[in-house]
Amino acid sequence: MTTSSPTDTLAAGAGRRTGGTPVSLLNAQYLPTSRDWRTAAGRTDTPFAVSTFVRAAQQAEAAGFDALFQADFSGVNRAGLRAGPPLTVFEPFQAAAIIAGATSRIAVMPTVSTLHTHPSSFARSLASLDRISAGRAWVNVVSSFRPGTAIGIRREVPRDRRHAQTEEFIQVARALWASWPPAANTPDPATDRYVRENLITDVDHHGEFYEQSGPIDMAPYSAGFPFTLQATSSLAGLRLAARTADGVFAGTATLGAARELRRILREEVRRAGRPADSVALLPGSYIHVVGTRDEAERLSRSRYQGIHALGGQRAVDELRTRYPGLRLDGVSPAGRLPADVLPEDPDAVFAAFGSRYLPLWDLARTPGRTVAQFAAEVLVLSEHASFIGTPEQIGDELRRWYDDDGVDGFQTILGNDFEALCERVIPRFRGDDARGAHGGAHPRPVNRPAHRTA
Repeated sequence: MTTSSPTDTLAAGAGRRTGGTPVSLLNAQYLPTSRDWRTAAGRTDTPFAVSTFVRAAQQAEAAGFDALFQADFSGVNRAGLRAGPPLTVFEPFQAAAIIAGATSRIAVMPTVSTLHTHPSSFARSLASLDRISAGRAWVNVVSSFRPGTAIGIRREVPRDRRHAQTEEFIQVARALWASWPPAANTPDPATDRYVRENLITDVDHHGEFYEQSGPIDMAPYSAGFPFTLQATSSLAGLRLAARTADGVFAGTATLGAARELRRILREEVRRAGRPADSVALLPGSYIHVVGTRDEAERLSRSRYQGIHALGGQRAVDELRTRYPGLRLDGVSPAGRLPADVLPEDPDAVFAAFGSRYLPLWDLARTPGRTVAQFAAEVLVLSEHASFIGTPEQIGDELRRWYDDDGVDGFQTILGNDFEALCERVIPRFRGDDARGAHGGAHPRPVNRPAHRTA
């Protein structure tokens, strides 16, 4: 069966950054966290009911989202429970299977932890999900979001070997996936057999972290391994993704930072021997929809006013605490920002401090700022890009990041007004809104994510 897919859409846009359709991932927590489900009015969207996530996926599918992303967090974060709703209520693969049965086009993307899971059991679960969804399984691969929470499984993997372990995990899973090709499921009239067992190959892997023999025992639906996302903020993590992933999730709070991170990613992908566009940059976004442009401006101003209320010296002290790599010795809040507050080369900034410092590098390039002004601008930034405005403003700004070589798409993490997001923001971003500034509608992908090619 030949179908277009979210991954095909991503491949079609490779090498031509104006036009084409960006990739859109929806974090499954967007809908429940956009409601106050402690109240009677918001209880319909409680995160304790799987129907909430089914409904979100169906609305996201109609809007043109390419995949529903399901994070997974090990252990219980008690401080997080006191501050807001729980982030993990359902096991991601089980929820993904239910959601896949209630949708027809959108991909389902659960998260797997390489510290808590063996690649064999992971490959079986993913193959089963791929068949349940008729080829719409994607996956987010992480080591662990929090240290020391291996859910009762002892892991003797030093931190400096985590990337090596993750790489071998993916290598074993891919080998198992390939061991049972779809062609093996075609009955052979010459032998009158149901399965062409001769096409099923054995895996014989002996590595630093895993021993694996035999083929997978659960036939995948798709020939190609599903689209794989990896989150990273470091150069070592980016290089791992350049070798093993199809997409990178990272925090990039400014467009200038996103451009540099995407450029660095493309260079690392080329060094890994793959086409530069083989790995997509899909950073996070926070969405705050308001009714008018004036309201958006007032809300943006209020964010800066809150930081300025700290006072110049307190803001600078907070900046030093959050970002100890900045060169701020001997500076006063009213003084000019030193030219050497960060290295001039963004590659050096990323190598030394990771992606969270790239927005600071971007802001520091504008001359004439005082230290206090720089501190206020930095402290108002979120980990991910924040977009405040009318649905049309937000859709156009998301699209500008795509057209200006900043991103290949976004993961929409948190925000408000889920209906406006689905009905107005995302169609505008994708170019499906005929009133948008990006030309007419683009065909929406359907069915199976395929491994992206150059």
